[in-house]
Formats: sequence, structure tokens, C-alpha cells
Amino acid sequence: MAHSQMTNTDTRCKIRRMGLSDLAAVSAVHTLSFSRQLNSEEWILCNFRAYPRIRIFVAQADKNIVGYIQWVEKSGFRKEVVLELEQIAVLPKCRNQGVGSYLIDSSLALVKEELAQREAVLKHIVVTTRTDNDAQKIYRETLNASVETTISDLFSADEVIMIARDISTKAKSIGRWEKSSR
Repeated sequence: MAHSQMTNTDTRCKIRRMGLSDLAAVSAVHTLSFSRQLNSEEWILCNFRAYPRIRIFVAQADKNIVGYIQWVEKSGFRKEVVLELEQIAVLPKCRNQGVGSYLIDSSLALVKEELAQREAVLKHIVVTTRTDNDAQKIYRETLNASVETTISDLFSADEVIMIARDISTKAKSIGRWEKSSR
């Protein structure tokens, strides 16, 4: 199975596709990260079952799931794909260590490999998040996404829609992270 690894002085992280055996651990990360959302296990399981429309990847460090990401393919299966970074979460104790950025970069590389197998390319990425979410910085830095619009009082607060455009024409390197396949 293909995966990527992050290495720094004290962290080793592997990115891989979520398996059914990861359900409880991913649900625990969801519960800790999204306090207003209910029924974590049911939410994660229904999304897991929606593959290949929804692709879930996990960040694993020392045999523990420390984060996950959900990529959703929008508006049918097309040759030029619009993906939504629907949800990303990292355990509170692992935040601000680069896991989120690494999870985006590495899982996106794996998604692009899967799309290439059906002769499709990534066109744009859409991200919706709260206006007060610090993760906007990560989306700008890792995806080159920019705010397109703000929607007032959508869920629990105002939300922004960010878009990273023309991904297929931009060479995106993983940069500071090392990528390997097995």
C-alpha cells in the first residue's frame, strides 16, 4: 500500500488510506475535534462507505491514529476533478507540529495517483471553514487557496469558502516533507 512519511526530530508519521479497523480511532479524533457534531462513528462510517466519492486518509504515528482527512469528489466523476477538503482533524496533543499540513500534502498526492489511474486530473480544491478557524493559514500555505466568499451564520458561525484553482497546471511539491512509497 502506498503511503508517505514525515520525519523531524521527534515525530514519524505515516499517511495511508483509512481501513475499517481504524473506525474507532478516527471517530475518537472526530469527537475531540468537532464538539458540535454528533454521532462521530456513524458519520465516519457512512463517509468511509462512500469510497471512491469520499476518500479518507489517516495520519498514523507509533501505531496510533493522530489525524484524518476526508476528500470529496464533487459533481460526479469527471476528467477534470473538483475536490472538496471536507474535513481534517488532528488530535489536540499533536497540533502545531506540522501533521495537518503533511496530511494535506501527502494524502493529496495519493488522491492524484488514484485519479491518474482513471485518466482524470485535479482541477480545483474547495474548502469551507469558519471565519475564525486558524486552519485557513494552512489552506493558504499548502493549497494556495484563497477566500472566495463569506456566508453568514451557516452552521455555528460565519463560514468562508476557499478555492485553490487550476491545480492541474501548478506543480506542487511536498517541499519540507519527505515522500516515500512502499
